[in-house]
Amino acid sequence: MRFAILPTLLAAVLSAAFPRPACPQVSAKPAPKAAPAVQGPVSAPVIGCPSLANYRLLRRETAGAAAAARLADPKADHLGCVAFPRDRVAALADHVALGGEAYDCLSLQGTAVCHWTAAGTVSPPARTAPKPPPADRTRR
Repeated sequence: MRFAILPTLLAAVLSAAFPRPACPQVSAKPAPKAAPAVQGPVSAPVIGCPSLANYRLLRRETAGAAAAARLADPKADHLGCVAFPRDRVAALADHVALGGEAYDCLSLQGTAVCHWTAAGTVSPPARTAPKPPPADRTRR
């Protein structure tokens, strides 16, 4: 009899530690899609995350300027995401389409880890054509 409370206690602890996600409410109107990202001035920061899952989570929880405000708050959970200036983008490392949205992973100067952003947020700098190898001169 003294172990009868153990399953109830365990269920209460687990439900507090791992709450179930709320069921989404079905609405008659479809949610409006976010406007596509517009290329801005070089000084405008870009939000990126080393993990695509964390980037999608950040965008789902906070939209637009709220994401930048969340990253500015030192007490908030940043999910590893950062705001970086557009001029730090070195190249486009990867591209993926997931759930009807497209994402780019940008290589940044000063780090080996690419950061995921919405596709088209930043265009990487134009690559210069590689120089042709010097002509092979034979010795005489």
